[in-house]
Amino acid sequence: MAEIRVGGLPRRGFDVVSHRLRLGLKRVWVNSGQLIQIPIAATAAYTFCVYVLGHPYPFLAAVASAVGIGPVADRRLRRALEIGIGATFGVLVGEMLVNLYGSGIWQLALTLVIGLVIGTILNSGGIFITQIAVQSVYVVVVPATATSMPFPRTLDALTGSVCAILLAFLIPRDARKVPRRLAADMLEEIDDVLTMMKRALQDADTSMAGSALERARETQNIIDSWGSSLRISREAAKINARARRHAAEVTRLARAHTFSDRAMRTMRVIARRVVGITELGVDKPVIAVYVGSLAEGAKKLEIALRRGTDRSLAEAALSEAAGALDPRANSDWDIHDESLVLLLRTVAVDLLQAAGLTRDEAQSRLPPLDDTAAEADEGPIVE
Repeated sequence: MAEIRVGGLPRRGFDVVSHRLRLGLKRVWVNSGQLIQIPIAATAAYTFCVYVLGHPYPFLAAVASAVGIGPVADRRLRRALEIGIGATFGVLVGEMLVNLYGSGIWQLALTLVIGLVIGTILNSGGIFITQIAVQSVYVVVVPATATSMPFPRTLDALTGSVCAILLAFLIPRDARKVPRRLAADMLEEIDDVLTMMKRALQDADTSMAGSALERARETQNIIDSWGSSLRISREAAKINARARRHAAEVTRLARAHTFSDRAMRTMRVIARRVVGITELGVDKPVIAVYVGSLAEGAKKLEIALRRGTDRSLAEAALSEAAGALDPRANSDWDIHDESLVLLLRTVAVDLLQAAGLTRDEAQSRLPPLDDTAAEADEGPIVE
């Protein structure tokens, strides 16, 4: 058994690397708009300071605009304002203190303390406080270039911050786009993990079962990013009239997020059990069919979420899959087989709720159980 596990390590390692590379390329695509905006804004701010303000090396203009926009598609007006005001105010504090007592080691420590205290008094946000501290320290440590303007580096930081804030205002952002894409990505992962578990159960394939477990464990970043994007979309709906029109779909995506997270947590438990079953060299063709049916339903739900279309086809497929999940269907099953089907029932209920059904409606799609089995069928499984 140990030799089989060692022999499967190269394949498992390749699966993990290829999976992470695929997710990384997706992140590049999703955030491509941000990645393009950063050099545009930084170059524009730098150019303005050089040719209009006459500053020879306006480093802080490019820094403030790049940090204010950020490399991922989660730019919010509040975030741009916090970073922009924090950076500008930090540079102003630094320049005032340098003009007051010069630069040096003790001046650096004192400036950092003063910057942190002022930032904490003005705003409790960590980004704001950090920007004030970092920028004020930079001003103390790096000597200023010769210029006739007062507080030149404050003007540089202000220019970069204004560029970031203008982009936050001017570039339209569909509040549904990122949550919809991440929702589809998560359902794609659920489909893939279920499909891998199906194959593992069909062929008693330990390597495939291990890959399914690793794949399931790699999904938490998608869930977290999805939740973060939903918070940003809700904020956008409050300040942007265009985004406000999509508030209903954002709410539906938030519901799908909650139940997809629960489904995946239960699937991790199932995947660990599938690993144990395959290590015994026992195939489970009937349960594999159950898992495959849930995978087909998850695939239809992924398509509906990605396109923002009606979820009735996904609901129908998941309802059909749920209707077959009877732990007493096979008289030859032992307690382990029955418990595995009970766990699949929990996944089915969660996916049906992600498709828009209420809990009672979702549970009504399942075959009835006696009171003892029903107790095991209640509530989400926590990993």
